[in-house]
Amino acid sequence: MTFSISHVAASLAGYLAPGFPGVTFYEDPNQQGSEPPMMFLQQRYAYTDRRLSGRFLRRIGLDLTYLLDYSLPDMQQQYQAAAETLDMVMDSFPYTDDTGTTLILTHDREWRIDQDAMHYQFEIRVWVTLPEDFTPMETMDYSEVVTDGTEKV
Repeated sequence: MTFSISHVAASLAGYLAPGFPGVTFYEDPNQQGSEPPMMFLQQRYAYTDRRLSGRFLRRIGLDLTYLLDYSLPDMQQQYQAAAETLDMVMDSFPYTDDTGTTLILTHDREWRIDQDAMHYQFEIRVWVTLPEDFTPMETMDYSEVVTDGTEKV
């Protein structure tokens, strides 16, 4: 499988759509021409831990942001209902790319409500391996001579 945040966003959009009818899903913060209600996914951090046998554990922090019309009288209650809905379904989600589907577990889930949005933050942990023919640096041009910018012969 090829892992990408674009595939995560598309997978989440398809998975969450039945629980959020009428909500438009975006891959990243879309500011132009967007109409609430909407959700978008933002990557907050990524850490890579090297493990044995050439494998890496990639820890990726994500923020699923839910936006409603700011003038709604029950906005706070709607944000809380959305957060509770996400709590019920976000233990894991199906991840789909061009080669197939697998289940991704989420970790460290938490949510908070700001004045204008609900942020559902979580972490995914993915095992990554480099291709066998991966060579990040084939040659190195190394010169032992240090000069002050003037040519000396």
